[in-house]
Amino acid sequence: MNLHQVLTGAVNPGENCFSVGSVNNQPFTAYASGCDIVILGSDFERIQIIPGAKHGNIQVGCQVSIAASYGNIICVFEPVEVSPQGKAQNVSFFWNKYTLLKRSAAPTHFIKFSPDGEFFATAGQVCVCSYMTYAHYSKSFDCFV
Repeated sequence: MNLHQVLTGAVNPGENCFSVGSVNNQPFTAYASGCDIVILGSDFERIQIIPGAKHGNIQVGCQVSIAASYGNIICVFEPVEVSPQGKAQNVSFFWNKYTLLKRSAAPTHFIKFSPDGEFFATAGQVCVCSYMTYAHYSKSFDCFV
C-alpha cells in the first residue's frame, strides 16, 4: 500500500497549476498539489481530492469541467450532483472522470477553457483546441508552435 498525504495549500509551482470555475453559480477553485487535484468551495473548504498519477506535476484548467494535464495525457472531469445526504453537508457536486485524451508525445504545459466551457485549449509543442460533442471532447484543430 502506498501512503501519501495531500496538504491543502501546497500548490504546485507555476502559473497554470490552479483555476477558478463555477457550477450552478457556486464558485470553486481547483489546483494541482503534487500529482493530485484539490477542489475547494467558495469558502475555501476542501470539497474533493482527485488522486493523480504516480509521479510528475500537473497543469489544471476549469470552467464547469476540470481538465488536468498529466504530461501528454489530458483527463477531463465533469461535475456530478450528489445525493441528498451529501447536500446536507453543503456539497452539491463531486467531479468524476469524463474522458481521457492522449495528445502528442510532448507534455502539455497550458490548459484553458472558453468562458462557456464548450471549448478548451491545450498548449505544449502543439496547440490544440477541443470542443464538446455528445459523447466526448473531440479535436477541432491543431497549430504547431
